[in-house]
Amino acid sequence: MMEQLGRGLLALVLMGVPGCVVQGTYEQTLKDLQSTKSDLDRLRVQNEALNKQVISLKESSAKLKEELDKATVQIASLKEEVGRERQAADNKVKDLDRQVKELTKAKKDLTQELEVQKQRYEDSLKTIKRQSKELKEREKAALIEPPTPQLKSAGPPTDATKSPEAPPPILNEAAPASPSNEDAKGPANLVDINRATPADLTLTLGLAKEDSDKLVKNRPYKTIEELITKAGLPKATVDKIREKVTVAP
Repeated sequence: MMEQLGRGLLALVLMGVPGCVVQGTYEQTLKDLQSTKSDLDRLRVQNEALNKQVISLKESSAKLKEELDKATVQIASLKEEVGRERQAADNKVKDLDRQVKELTKAKKDLTQELEVQKQRYEDSLKTIKRQSKELKEREKAALIEPPTPQLKSAGPPTDATKSPEAPPPILNEAAPASPSNEDAKGPANLVDINRATPADLTLTLGLAKEDSDKLVKNRPYKTIEELITKAGLPKATVDKIREKVTVAP
């Protein structure tokens, strides 16, 4: 391009010198000038297009910068929110750890309390069995013990014509049973299932508390068999106590 401009300038200079320019050189110079003009027009168009692109790029750069600023603000806001959520999560984890420790301690305390109650229950059960065994042994001893002989009072011989005197009192006579015990026990120390207390049913007959409750709840009974059909006791349990109970009207 610079070469063509140089040729154009040289042609102008030569045109100013009379008689030094030939026809062919002049035409060539005109062509070079036209070509240079075309190049200049093309360069002007390209320059304008480049200017437009530069302006568009500047506008795009401004928009990108604005979007970048907005994104930076959003990122800062998100970081702050993430920090708050992380702090809340940490606090929740600490609270859950505290609750787990409290529940673990409570479970341990309940386990210990359960062991204590279990031991008390076993001790009470042993005591009840021991008392029931002692009571049965006492009843057996009372059944086996011979009647106490009656002592006759010494005195003068009685006259056949006189009316007989009242017999002397019997020594070592057992005190009469309380009304509740006589109501609960029938002949030959049998337990009346319609009047016996839950304690008598448990200690004397050896029934479980659940069976005693069933028996008391479904009173009265007319026959021993109703302990099975009415009270719902197992047949084996009824057969076990059959010889120890009676049914009073």
